[in-house]
Order: sequence, then structure tokens, then C-alpha cells
Amino acid sequence: MRSASVLLRVLGFSLLLVEGIQLTTRTALPVSAADAHTFLATPSNWPSIVASSRSVKSDTHPISMPMGVGDTIDEVFGLPPIIPLQVRWKCEVSDAANGELAFFSPEGLRNIAKDCRMIFLIKDRKGAENSCFVDFTMEYDPVSPIAFFATPVLELDNALAINVLLPKAIRSSIS
Repeated sequence: MRSASVLLRVLGFSLLLVEGIQLTTRTALPVSAADAHTFLATPSNWPSIVASSRSVKSDTHPISMPMGVGDTIDEVFGLPPIIPLQVRWKCEVSDAANGELAFFSPEGLRNIAKDCRMIFLIKDRKGAENSCFVDFTMEYDPVSPIAFFATPVLELDNALAINVLLPKAIRSSIS
């Protein structure tokens, strides 16, 4: 048990040196960049594209409408009610013409991660009608070893979301 404690102390120290974890995933979608932007900006779609997302709610913004700059939404994920994790996302960029969409949560997950950001860059595929690329980047600053050790799980969750669940949800929405 003593060696495990030393290991955590060493990893905890090295964690202080790790800031700004960034995970990026890319996919192609069978819709225009404008349609992809609208879909991704609409919080009610999030639980269908992110395996860990359980629900979204807002007292100020209809969840079935695309978010604009300044709008906020609460996303619940994890294993509620056992491990209910919640992040309050604020839309900081929503520019369909330039294919930019970004959400920020300075508080992030209390005692786990802060300065969390979701960034979507959405561009039409040249020469391919009704097709676009989506680059998704998740950024966060770990404040706990949990956030550091969760990185591989988040990479898997993002890959599943962007490469499997998002294309499936988009196809379902246009059928």
C-alpha cells in the first residue's frame, strides 16, 4: 500500500506539470457544413452522439434549438445517479459561415477538470456535394489525477462519438 501512495504522489506532482490536455478527432459527414453546424449546435442532439452524455437541460434556452453566442446549457453525463457529472457549457463561438462552433466551461467538473472547451471546425468537402469534415477538439486542464487518468477513456468516447454515433445520428435526422 505504501508504494501505491508514493506512486500517486509522484503522478500527482507530474500532473501539476500537465496543463491543457487536448484531444482531437475528425470525421466526414453526409451533410453540408451548415446542416452539421445546426445539428451540433442543438443540445438535444448531444445525448445521441456522445455515449457518456445522459441529458441536457437549460432554464434559459430551449434545448431543441441551436445555441447562439452567450447561451448556456447543462449537460449531465457519467453514470447518474451513482456518478452524476454535470458541466455548464456556454456557447462562445457560433459562426456557421466560417464553420466554427465552440463551447466553454471555466468551472468544468468540480475538483476534476477546469477550463473545459469543445471546439468544432466544420468545413464542406471540396468536390463533394452535401458532405463535410468535422474536426472536434476537446480541451481541459486537469485539477485531479482522475482527469489525467480519464484521458484514454475520453479519447475512446470522443472517437466513438465523432466517428460512429454522430454520422449515425446525422443519417437518422435526414432520413
